[in-house]
Amino acid sequence: MSAKYDLIVVGAGPAGLTAAKVAAESGLSVAVLERKDTIHEILRMCGMMLVTLSGKYMGERVIHNEKNGLLCFPHHGFNLRYDGPTRDFFSWEIHSPGGESIVFGDYSANLQKGKAGRASAVYDKGRLLECLVEDCKHLGVTFFTGENVIHAQKDGEGVEIITAGGRHFKGVFVIAADGRQSRVARSMDMNINRGFYTSVTSIGYEMTNLNLSHPEALHQPLFKSGDPPMMGFIIPRACDHEGEDVWLVMTSNVDMQADHEAVFDAFTQESRFASWFKEARKVRKCGCTGNMYAPLFHPFKDNVLFAGDAGWCQEAEMTGAVMSGWKAGNSVAFAMQEKKYNEAGIKPYLDWWREYYLGKMDYNVFLKNLYMPILCSEDEIDYLFKTIKETLPTVLDPYEVPAHMGSALAKIIPTIKEEKPDLLKKIEEFGSLPPEVVLRNTKRSGFCCRFTI
Repeated sequence: MSAKYDLIVVGAGPAGLTAAKVAAESGLSVAVLERKDTIHEILRMCGMMLVTLSGKYMGERVIHNEKNGLLCFPHHGFNLRYDGPTRDFFSWEIHSPGGESIVFGDYSANLQKGKAGRASAVYDKGRLLECLVEDCKHLGVTFFTGENVIHAQKDGEGVEIITAGGRHFKGVFVIAADGRQSRVARSMDMNINRGFYTSVTSIGYEMTNLNLSHPEALHQPLFKSGDPPMMGFIIPRACDHEGEDVWLVMTSNVDMQADHEAVFDAFTQESRFASWFKEARKVRKCGCTGNMYAPLFHPFKDNVLFAGDAGWCQEAEMTGAVMSGWKAGNSVAFAMQEKKYNEAGIKPYLDWWREYYLGKMDYNVFLKNLYMPILCSEDEIDYLFKTIKETLPTVLDPYEVPAHMGSALAKIIPTIKEEKPDLLKKIEEFGSLPPEVVLRNTKRSGFCCRFTI
């Protein structure tokens, strides 16, 4: 006979563990099901960035209280214990294939300001998860690791969860926080009417001894490896390796048929940026592949709430994951207290989701700007980057960046009209097309998963 809980959380990432913690703090019986055997072991590629310390993201501005070992969410009035390392960075620099740059934040000026000038910081996700697990266990949360959830179904007034190993769990509510490839979403047919845009594969290495002129910055190079140009990312790591600074160096590709190792080698050995890696040493290989959907319009079905990346378009980032987990856990606690074991009970969560995930976070603009290189040639990208001469505000929020890019682009439209009229036509087309059209060619090599497996 299966044990029954007030709440079952599927997925022990920041969203799921935060949900479990706040629900347990309210006195609920909570179980967490995680497919990995070791929760804090980070297997898939992760940027591990705090988004953002310089402004609000999803209605919250995270404050890192290093003295007391806390990540503070002051607008919503809660803290998470985090006693791990951080590493500040001071600008976001996007580089064209020819070496021109668009910069968010004056690196040198921000660096001189110290903490006050940082764009944000990176953290150790593994240690954050350890802290959350420790706090959850202290509150009485029961953990089941090595349990791969494959199905969720309505069971009377609650939900039954089934794992790949044949185990059954029952809860009044379930919070599905099992990531962008959510099997709970698939098993409940949540993706059938959901827009699918493309799949993205990223591979990379944690590396030491990079030769960067701005080592404490987030770098995003565009480089030539086939057509269109590809994207690389260089992100500082919070942890060192044998006393040396570490960076995550990665490449992202929307072509599922590509030789991803060859793309990475082209970036680090043959591109304009190869000089950055002449003395670099590889520490650990990592990667990930994910689908990009439209966000769930209604993240609730049959007493299952969807949180974090399970219901979002692209990475919700740590801040978004934690916020959705906190909101979801509190809403379930409210529903249980009011004995509203239905959609009406978790209305505060649905209201928040609509306000931020659907209202204030324009995923259409985010997607289109992320893949602008698809429409532009290498020379056109170089031209645009060279023509935009101003240093843009110090921001990291991926949904705020397009507005600043658009403002900078608007200033040079007369110049483009005179010098590159064909490029102007592309820009106008880019601005008017929906993302599914911009990404239509990449979609052909994606792997949309809509049904139960």
